[in-house]
Amino acid sequence: MRRLLLFVVSVAMVVGGLYWVWFEVFWAAHVRGAFVAMGVLPATLGAYLLWIDFIAPWLGVKTGEG
Repeated sequence: MRRLLLFVVSVAMVVGGLYWVWFEVFWAAHVRGAFVAMGVLPATLGAYLLWIDFIAPWLGVKTGEG
């Protein structure tokens, strides 16, 4: 149950962050760097969590975390 919750939260971070960046870059009247950074941060953290906990073990890549 814990891994499922971690997977759902990290996917939501990636999708939400990328949506925020996409919206700011393509739909906003003025692109503000702070708003782009607010989207990049959760997307990066979510991608990191996905890599460390799900993708790297599945591919057999050793990480420093485990």
